[in-house]
Amino acid sequence: MYNEKILELWKDPKNFGKLLNPTHKCSEINTICGDDMSIYLRVENNIIRDAKFFSTGCLICIVFASKLTEKIKGMKVKDIYNLKNKDLLKLLDVDVTPLKMQCACLSLNAVQNCLKKGKL
Repeated sequence: MYNEKILELWKDPKNFGKLLNPTHKCSEINTICGDDMSIYLRVENNIIRDAKFFSTGCLICIVFASKLTEKIKGMKVKDIYNLKNKDLLKLLDVDVTPLKMQCACLSLNAVQNCLKKGKL
């Protein structure tokens, strides 16, 4: 069902774990399938300097969080708000069923909500 690139990223996700001394942290839950995700960000001068995630979610949830945290490093905070679900899908060029779309987009929702809440 998933290509080799997806499976490799799931086995060895980038930025998986907790960030020491984050400036922003929040958690989100996908109530449909139970994915649980925590996002840790270090923001300096309105730029994402570092990003990590911890999740007990499914393969899709973890793979997309891995790709998203790689993408947002170095981005301006204001540009994060312009990211859409379709931008996430382009990162991996994979078809996602409507049910799994919430899994794929959980990390983007968490990052945007984390930034909206402000600093710790």
